[in-house]
Amino acid sequence: MTWNRSWNVLSWNVRGINSQTRWNAIKSKISESNSDIICLQETKRESFNDTYIQNFCPPTLDQFDFTPSTGNSGCTLIVWNNKKLKGEPIFQNNFAHSVEFQCKLYGAGGSSQMYTLPIPRMGNYFF
Repeated sequence: MTWNRSWNVLSWNVRGINSQTRWNAIKSKISESNSDIICLQETKRESFNDTYIQNFCPPTLDQFDFTPSTGNSGCTLIVWNNKKLKGEPIFQNNFAHSVEFQCKLYGAGGSSQMYTLPIPRMGNYFF
């Protein structure tokens, strides 16, 4: 494996990931992006496990953290390459989801943060 000091990050509002018919298209785009970290919004799922993640992520993306959906709204999912990055979930609430990353080879760090509005009426607090 060739190591470099840059990370590729894909952020995508997938608008639902519960349909088996969408998995191949999503997996294809994720693979095409060659991302080390993916941040998916609006997955509309209450939970994830390793088996489910494999439906739409290439095998190199093998660790994840998520915030569950609220009814048909929300849910953020951050998935990363565990061979390259150590991820530590540091914060999540109704509006934000943050994972701090450290490169396993170089020790360089950074974070991936996502801001969501899973509860429509709560959006008024941002204006």
